[in-house]
Amino acid sequence: MKSISRNDHPSLGISSSVQEFFTRFRLSQLARASNATKAKGVPFRVLFCYLISTVFSNKSAYRDYLKHQNQLNFSDKTFRNLLNNGKINWQKFLILLCCRIIQFIKPLTDSARKPVFIVDDSMYERAHAKRVELAAFQFDHANHRHVRGFRFLQLGWSDGNTFLPVTFSLLSGQNQVCGTKADARTHSGKRKLQAQRKAPDVVRELLSSALRHGVRASYVLFDSWFSSPKMFQQLRQLGLHTVAMVKRSKKVYYRFNGQMMDVKAIFNAQKKRRGRSRYLLSTVVEAVVEGEVLPLKLVYVRNRRKRKEYLVLASTDIQLSEDEIIQLYGKRWSIEVYFKMCKHYLRLAKYQGLSYDGIFAHTALVAISYSLLAVQHREQVDDRTLGELFYLMVDELSDVTFVETLQQLIDLFQEVFKDEYVLSEQAVHHIIENFLEKLPTSYQKQLTKAAA
Repeated sequence: MKSISRNDHPSLGISSSVQEFFTRFRLSQLARASNATKAKGVPFRVLFCYLISTVFSNKSAYRDYLKHQNQLNFSDKTFRNLLNNGKINWQKFLILLCCRIIQFIKPLTDSARKPVFIVDDSMYERAHAKRVELAAFQFDHANHRHVRGFRFLQLGWSDGNTFLPVTFSLLSGQNQVCGTKADARTHSGKRKLQAQRKAPDVVRELLSSALRHGVRASYVLFDSWFSSPKMFQQLRQLGLHTVAMVKRSKKVYYRFNGQMMDVKAIFNAQKKRRGRSRYLLSTVVEAVVEGEVLPLKLVYVRNRRKRKEYLVLASTDIQLSEDEIIQLYGKRWSIEVYFKMCKHYLRLAKYQGLSYDGIFAHTALVAISYSLLAVQHREQVDDRTLGELFYLMVDELSDVTFVETLQQLIDLFQEVFKDEYVLSEQAVHHIIENFLEKLPTSYQKQLTKAAA
C-alpha cells in the first residue's frame, strides 16, 4: 500500500477534493441534522474541510496549523473546540452520510448482489494514557498482551465492491485508567455510557440506529468473538440474517437430532465429504434461547493454514447454499482492510487529545476521510488511490463491468439489425462511439491513449 501519496503541502490546509465532497453530498444539511453547527465565528464547513485535509497529511492538526497559521483565519483553539464539542452527534452524521453514499452507489451495483453489514473490533491503543477519559486496560488478542486504550467497535456496510463505515463506538473496560462522569441527557453522556456497556449490546444498538435511519442490508457478518445463539436470536428480532464464524467451544450447544451437542461433537457424528470439496460438512441444527428455537445452517470449511483443522460458519438463512455462505462471509475481510488503512495511513491513533469527545470526533473524521476515498475509488478516478484495497476489490468489480458492457454491446447490435438495416461506415462509427461512451472512465482513458 505504498502507492498512497501523502500531501505535505496542502493549500491553506483545505484540498479541493474535500470541498467538492462536502458540496456533492450536501454535508451542511447533515451537519445541521447532527447539531454540528456554529452560531458565530468560523463556519463549520471551513473547520471541517481543514480537519479532513490534515488526516491525509504527515502532521497533526496542531503542527499543520503552526506551519500555516499566517494563512488561516482562525486559531488552533477554534478547531479544538469543535473536536471537543459534546453536543455534536457524530454517530448520526456518519449514518446519514453513509445513506447518501449508498444512494450514489446503488445504480452502479448489480441487483443480484446482497448488501451486508459487517461488525468487527480492533485495538485503539494509547500506550501512555494516564489522563485520557475512559481509557482502560484492554487485552490485545492479536499481540497477546494488555494495552491501554479502547476497543474500536466498527459497523460497516458493503456491497462486495465498496466498504463504507456506518457508525462506531470506542469501548472502555472495567479496568479504567481514568474514569469520567456522564449525563445521559446529552449526546456526549450517551456516548460515554455506551462505551461502558458490553460489546454485544452495543452492536445491537448500532445496528438498530443504522436501520432506523435508512441503511439497509440483508445479512450481518462477524467473526467468532460476537457469535452466540443469543446474538443470532436478537439479530433475527431486528429482521436481519446472520453469517458468522462459530466458536469451536464445548460450552456452546446446539440441538442436533434431538440432542444438545457442541460443534465438535456434531462434526464427529457426521459423514465427511471427501476430495477437494470447498467444505467438509453441512448440516442444519437448532439454536435454543430461552425456549425459542432458531434454525441454523452449519458449514464446516477446511482451514487453509492448517489442513487438519476446520472452521465453522453459521447462517440463520438456511435457504442459502454452502457456496453462498462461504462467499458472503468472505466479504468480511474488507473491514480488516479498513482498520489497516485507518491505522497506518489515516492517522487514527495519532490524535493526542485527552477528552473522550475529542478522540471520538477525530475517529469520526477518519471514517469520513475513508468514505471520501471509497467514493473516489468507486468512480475510478485514480485506480492507485487506495493502493492494496483496489487490488483486493478489482476481481469483484470486473465481473459486473464485463457483463454490463457485453449486454450494452448486444443491445446496440440488436438495435441496428432489427429492421435488416445494411451497415454503412457511418453506422459502424456510430456503434463504436456509443459503446465507448458507456465504458468506465478509466477504460476510456486507456483506449484513448492506445488510439493515440
